[in-house]
Amino acid sequence: MGKPGSIDGMSKVPVAPPSGFRDFLPSEAAARLALIDRISAIYQSHGFHAISISVLENLSTLQGKGGGSDNEKLIFKVLKRGDELTRARESGGELADLGLRFDLTLPLARYCARFRENLPKPFKVYQIGPVWRADRPQKGRYREFFQCDVDIVGAKEIGAEVDCLSAILEVFVSFGLSDVELHLNDRRLLAALKDEDLNEAQWAEALVSLDKLDRLGRDGVEAELQARLGKVPLGIAQILNAEAGTLTTFAGLHAESTSSLGQILALMQAAGFRARFNPTLVRGQDYYTGTIFEVRHSELAGSLGGGGRYNRLLEIFGGSDVPAFGGSIGFERLVLLLQEQGKLAQAETAPQVFFPLLDEDLRGPVFRLASALREKQLRVDVYPDAAKLKNQFKYADDRKIPFVAILGSEEWKNKQIKVKTMADGSERSLALEPLPDFLVEMERLCSP
Repeated sequence: MGKPGSIDGMSKVPVAPPSGFRDFLPSEAAARLALIDRISAIYQSHGFHAISISVLENLSTLQGKGGGSDNEKLIFKVLKRGDELTRARESGGELADLGLRFDLTLPLARYCARFRENLPKPFKVYQIGPVWRADRPQKGRYREFFQCDVDIVGAKEIGAEVDCLSAILEVFVSFGLSDVELHLNDRRLLAALKDEDLNEAQWAEALVSLDKLDRLGRDGVEAELQARLGKVPLGIAQILNAEAGTLTTFAGLHAESTSSLGQILALMQAAGFRARFNPTLVRGQDYYTGTIFEVRHSELAGSLGGGGRYNRLLEIFGGSDVPAFGGSIGFERLVLLLQEQGKLAQAETAPQVFFPLLDEDLRGPVFRLASALREKQLRVDVYPDAAKLKNQFKYADDRKIPFVAILGSEEWKNKQIKVKTMADGSERSLALEPLPDFLVEMERLCSP
């Protein structure tokens, strides 16, 4: 005999998903879909068009210049198939040729390069979908997660910045998260702070350490810089010593970046958003060329969103120098924050009316009545089998369906239907003819 819980002596197959991946119950899935719909509506109200892009990319795309070394280490790779995999194993060659996307920006650049002749200029676009990173799972951080991106390809600063940033911040405000704060910096300004005795690779290392300031603190950043470079570069020290939120300290270093940052700050603040200059903001991806940003909240570690300007990303796909700016909302962290604050509303997806099936001969009439009610935009559920009425009522009660429409042989003969209100157990009989009157009465019952 097999072990308890086994099939034919085989070990039990795990029912939990892999670490960093999740399953969602119907109520959770409905709340997430309602949240996505709300974000989509706000993005659309700003004139952004929805697109859908392949979740798989060629490894050459993901490992190109645009990927960034940190993200390249986190790619979920997909093995070659069939004879190609056999030959790769025999020759000791690369076993994988595809990978799951780790963000939505790099695939967008490929998409724009592919359809450059067919897209409007500028191209205002939004994407909401899953991405994958082989990272260490932790609270609010998963291996599969959703991003909600807005991008404008083909527009120079600062109009694209203001448009994308206002759309993203409007999402948070719409959920009552008015205390979120926009942090701004510019990669050109960070480049201007490089010490003369450091090469580009060393300065990139220094910025990687600076990017850990919120986790390591000033002492930890300085210790890491000493270990990596043997010193704390003067540019990093200037950033760490700078008065928070001021641009004047850096005004003489790079006039173009400080000027655009000042204009963006003024416009965002005039629109009622909380915004500040943050000289310690780095953003990890190496494709950023100008303005960078993050959206932060005091009750949540890390950021709720981020992005920046990536004017040269399309070049890796053979395109010309096309200006682009975009950003993303961290969907999973937004869900977490809304849950913790009790602001994640339950979506209205449960059926409003339930038809039990009392007799196979009544399947046709029940089906037609349910279809007529659905045409009135009511949510209607029909039990799939002719089963005991007790079991069907339990099904309706478990799903918290407010009204049960009972059509038995006697009711059908008399062209009537019995409607039970589950909350108090009361019943009423409604005439099925004329049908429009019945539909109006059911609409009235189901109205809030």
